[in-house]
Amino acid sequence: MTTPTTFKDAYAILKANADHLEHSPQLDIDNLVAIVDESIQAYKVCQDRLNAIEQALAHAFDHFDEGQAS
Repeated sequence: MTTPTTFKDAYAILKANADHLEHSPQLDIDNLVAIVDESIQAYKVCQDRLNAIEQALAHAFDHFDEGQAS
């Protein structure tokens, strides 16, 4: 299992795993731990990327507001 490095790849893993679990006629207990571990890693990548974007936007808007105040 390779940890994704981009939001796009991580999101694709999350979507594929969710679709697999949702549409499987029987829950594959033997592979469930691997699916959950892979999903957790992908979720962390997505969360980190979203947090970075949120911080960048907050920083950009702070500078924009400072420019408007002068």
